[in-house]
This record gives sequence, C-alpha cells and structure tokens, in this order.
Amino acid sequence: MKVLIIDDEKSIRLSLRVGLSKLGVKIFTVDSGEAGIEIFDKEKPHLSIVDINLPGMSGIDVLKEIRKKDKNSIVIMITYISEVKLAVEAMKLGANDYFTKPFSIEEIKDSIDDNLKYIKKVQELSTKKEKKITEVIGISKSIQEVKDIAKKVGNMPYDTFILVQGESGTGKEIIAKAIHFNGIRKEAPYIALNCAAIPKNLQESELFGHEKGAFSDAKKLKKGLIEEANGGTLFLDEIGDMDLLLQAKVLRVLQEKKFRRVGGVEEISFSTNIIAATNKDLVKAIENGNFREDLYYRLNVIPIYTTPLRERKEDIEVLIDYFVNQYNVTLDKSVKGMTKEALEICTNYEWKGNVRELKNLLERVMIFQEDDWIDVENLPQNIISQQSIEKTGTLLNTNLENIEMEAINKVLQQNNWNISKTAKNLGISRVTLRRKIEKYSIQK
Repeated sequence: MKVLIIDDEKSIRLSLRVGLSKLGVKIFTVDSGEAGIEIFDKEKPHLSIVDINLPGMSGIDVLKEIRKKDKNSIVIMITYISEVKLAVEAMKLGANDYFTKPFSIEEIKDSIDDNLKYIKKVQELSTKKEKKITEVIGISKSIQEVKDIAKKVGNMPYDTFILVQGESGTGKEIIAKAIHFNGIRKEAPYIALNCAAIPKNLQESELFGHEKGAFSDAKKLKKGLIEEANGGTLFLDEIGDMDLLLQAKVLRVLQEKKFRRVGGVEEISFSTNIIAATNKDLVKAIENGNFREDLYYRLNVIPIYTTPLRERKEDIEVLIDYFVNQYNVTLDKSVKGMTKEALEICTNYEWKGNVRELKNLLERVMIFQEDDWIDVENLPQNIISQQSIEKTGTLLNTNLENIEMEAINKVLQQNNWNISKTAKNLGISRVTLRRKIEKYSIQK
C-alpha cells in the first residue's frame, strides 16, 4: 500500500512518517500541493493525507484534483481548529476524514487502518468474476422505451447502426450489451473500444489492425476490432472524441462494409452491428467543426437517448434493490435493503454521476455494512445534505435529537475530544461520529 503525505510543515511530515512506518506502507512526503499532484500521478497512492492550508495550491484544490483523477482514492485532510469549516467543506467534496492539529498519531492510524481495510475489500471485489450485466434496470417510462428498442434491435436479422446519447453514468454501455447479449447475436463476438481512452495515433490501428512491418512497432500482423467483431457487435464508446481524420475513414468503411489493415492492400469485408455512444452534444460538435455531419447521420439510424437518474426517480429504489442483491452475492452478505428514511434521502439526491454514482456508493456502503438494513447513518455525508433532510421531513423528533446531541457532547468532553475513543464508547464508527458532530454543530 502507498501513502502520500502533503504538508508544508516539516515536523508534521516527519511525525507522520515515523508514526505510520510501522503499518508496513510505502510513504511519500512532499511540502506543496503541486509536488503532491506530481507524486500522485506517478505513484498512484492508495491514500493521501493532505494539509488544508498549503502554500500555492491549496489542500482543497489538491482534493479536487485527486477526485478528478481517482474517485476511489482515500483522502484524509488535516487542519487547525480555526479551519474546521474548510474541513467540513472538504468532506462535502469527497474527503474521507479529517483531523485537527495537534492530532494523535494513534487516531490517524485508526482511520488509515479502517480505510486500508476498505481498499483491500475493493481489491478483493475487483478480482472476483462479476456476473455480466446485460439487463437494463428500471420501471420508468423512459427505461421501458429503451428496453423495447433494445429488444427489437437485438433481434434484427441484418446489420444496423445505433447511436446512444446521454450523460455519463446513465448506462449507455449496459444498453449496448443488452442489445447484443439478449438478441440473436449473443453467441457472436461483442467488442468494445473507448475512443477517449486510446491515443489518437493508435485508434486507426486498433480499429482496422495492421500488417507486419506497417510501422516500426508492428512486429507481427494484428487484427483490428472491426475484424474481431465480425458477425457480432462493435461498440464505439465516446465516439465524440474520435479524431476528425479517423472519422472520415470510419465513415467510408461503414458505408462500404470493407476495410484495409494499416499497411495492407487487401480489402476485408465484414458484417457487424455498430453501436456508438457519447455524452457529448454531437449537433453542437458538428456546428463547432469537431464532428462530421455525414458520420452523425450514418450512425444515427436508430437513436437511443438515456435519461438522467434525477429525471426518473421512480427507478432509484429499483436500482438500489438490484445493487444490494448483487453485492450480497459478491460480498457474501445478507443485507435486506434500505430503510424508508435513507431511501427518501437517496431519492431526493441529485445524482450528478447518475447510475454509476449510485452503484459506487452502494458498493462502499455494502463493504462496511453490518446491520440488516442500510440506514441514514450508513450514507456518506455528501448524500445527507441539509437540502435532502429538509425534503424528507424530520428524521428524528426534536427530543431524541437533543438527547443524542447531549450524549455525544458529554462523551466527547470526557474523552478530551479523542474521536476514536469517543466513537468506540458510543458504539459507532469515526465517520458516523464526524457526521453527527457536523449535524449538531458541536464545538470543542
């Protein structure tokens, strides 16, 4: 495991390095946010400890940058008491925990230990063979329409072109798989290419293949994805990011149903369903000169539009039940579902990351879940926003809230605000305790 420490105070970096060295982790220390991001890009640490008040690039900006690069990487913020408001803001932006200076190394060790256990669980989960999802989940009108189109297209006895458009995380690839694996081509190849993930200079070779000696690194003949997908389905994800020059070549190939490998002279015929997907507005891209209009109309024979999750709230409960059952199998658990209060909060949440965000949230919750039901306190802080609480009404009556607040405050004072010891005495997790401190605005 790798841990990155970003703090401009040498004494803090040294004490953390010495204190954490016994955990058996590889530690990197830097004194600025800019240097921290360089190390993060190079070493891909599993966990980062970031000071909020850094010179130059602030700790909040470092957190934002890390979240752009890796949504699952663990980030712990450290700050002075006077900066606690910033720490709370960091939690809302995706930080996993925070500590105020001067802090206890033992407390940080406890937090790191909990988070490293989470990382280990995630890694174990990723190594398990997950069931191939080929079903579009939902009961909303828009999802029913998508299911109907997918069923009809999947059983067409001839090649066609499908363009799936919608926001990131709305399930565009799931729709492509549903068309293929639930149709007459299910025994044929399903090949996917993410146009945004392949460097532009390699996209042509990936699609069409190359002959031996076609270029310096072409040591042997390589079949392209179009050839590999012959008789089945070729899924071109993020088609809006395809290079303009390659777009022209792809258009000709799709029209003629023939292609040549890079460096080759032989024309190879193919028969394949082409499904393209994008989260971009291709009409605007055409107007801006970033996408070919003729390719757009070639691909848009059968258009499918995916609706954002916030506009089909009736699907949220169905999706939650589906993912809970899925992770029950994968994680060998028996969680029954989500309580009414927690479900109402999730239903009122905006879900900017759509179904993908919901799935990732439930994965993390299920890894730590020990009770039969997922309750409000099991949800991350960014889900339990003040707006969501106002929408769902009073989750606990005022008397119970006052009793809970007084109990937490009393135990905190008894333990001199030692978060780990207080959480243990109260029988709750550190993260849950942090949430309740923020909820009741309890101050030291």
